[in-house]
Amino acid sequence: MRSFVLRRILQSVIIVVAIAVTVFIVLRLSAGDPARIRAPVFARPDVIEQYRRDFGIDRPLFEQLLTFLGSAVRGDFGQSFRFQAPVTDLIMVALPKTLLLAGVSLLLSLSIAVVLGSLAALKPRSGWAWMSSALAAFGQSAPVFWSGAVLVLVFAVGLRWLPSGGFSGFASLILPAIAVTLSILPTQLRVLRTSMEAVLQQEYIKTAKAFGLNQNRIIFVYALKNACLPLLTVIGVDVGYLLGGVIVAEVVFAFPGIGELALVALNARDYPLIQGITIVTAATFVIVNLLIDLLYVKVDPRIRLERT
Repeated sequence: MRSFVLRRILQSVIIVVAIAVTVFIVLRLSAGDPARIRAPVFARPDVIEQYRRDFGIDRPLFEQLLTFLGSAVRGDFGQSFRFQAPVTDLIMVALPKTLLLAGVSLLLSLSIAVVLGSLAALKPRSGWAWMSSALAAFGQSAPVFWSGAVLVLVFAVGLRWLPSGGFSGFASLILPAIAVTLSILPTQLRVLRTSMEAVLQQEYIKTAKAFGLNQNRIIFVYALKNACLPLLTVIGVDVGYLLGGVIVAEVVFAFPGIGELALVALNARDYPLIQGITIVTAATFVIVNLLIDLLYVKVDPRIRLERT
């Protein structure tokens, strides 16, 4: 068990470092001269040269990379061009809002998937099964930016029940959370339903029924626990789609999270801020997948026996 955990942690660290190096090199190749981006339009050559020294880009690329990685390990991603503030401070203001929106969306999607997927598996010819298929098909075909725009038109502009954007409390989370939930729900719903149908056909479930155990106990204690195991794997894969959907939703709803901050950084060619956002987002994705792997090992002892 310990060797598996250490191996997964080491893999996660290597992935984050590789992403940081890739982002650093790509931005240096594509973003242009940072000194000219930051300097006034008609700056003299000596002023531009001073900016290069201030940013440290007058040194060899490899030395710049080592300096950047050393600072990033300490949580220092430099100074934002656009906001004239430390990148870390800007990210730490926006990141909690993004994680809150992602957490609410994931909790909502899992709740719907477990309840509706279980009912559809138990009653495959009922209205629950039809609703499950219809909701999965709709979510699969409705991108976040489209469903977000429709939600704003109906509930914010038309009915005026909810705010159309910004962040002013729990009500501001409802529409973007629904839009993100619709984007990640189809996979979870299908996997849970299929897994539940397979578990209900297992011999131990039939044996439990034959011994006269309570129906609810069979479903919620024995069947649902095993049916949810594939859902853990799906959640790990869905984290990327979840973060992507949250970023799009933040732009659509003007939600002050990482997505809106990233859009401002891209428009301003603020490459220190772009670097910081990309690395923090990637690290979040890697950490969540690491936690899911460890949880999977805890829930299913067979994984521990096979991988350690």
